Amino acid sequence: MGIPKWPFFTLRAFAAANFIVAALGLFFLLGSVYAGTRAGALHNTPETPYFVPSFWTMTAINVCFIGLLVVGGFYLSKPRMLGVTVCNAVFISEILYFLSIVLWGSALPKNISMSIAAATGVGNMGLSPQLISGYPLFALGGLNLARRAAVHGFLKGKDRDVQSS
Repeated sequence: MGIPKWPFFTLRAFAAANFIVAALGLFFLLGSVYAGTRAGALHNTPETPYFVPSFWTMTAINVCFIGLLVVGGFYLSKPRMLGVTVCNAVFISEILYFLSIVLWGSALPKNISMSIAAATGVGNMGLSPQLISGYPLFALGGLNLARRAAVHGFLKGKDRDVQSS
């Protein structure tokens, strides 16, 4: 009885999923930026005086999340447990990011909250595939289950190897 192989297949499957979700997110984000800048739709209004800074801030945050998702996918493809740690940090940060947008909306002055609300739909297009599919929640569960099985499999395998030699 050796080390279970399914955790490593699971890590590689999530690595592929990370790359796919990141590519989709980048495609949607670039489409949003291109359409907004080309059509001249990115401008502040009296109701949303902070729309443009909110949009670019959200776009920058999306680029960071997508980049870190690719880094996590790279480490998962090896497979290395550092990839699980990176992905855990990214997915938890994404969940907290979305919760903070929702919770801060009511606490901020109306003109700021309206600007953030208006920018949320177009500035967060990079994370929309993850939000729609619930990928961060599924990935957190699957990756941590695979890590637990791999770590316990490694420990059991080393104990048996040491005893048999």
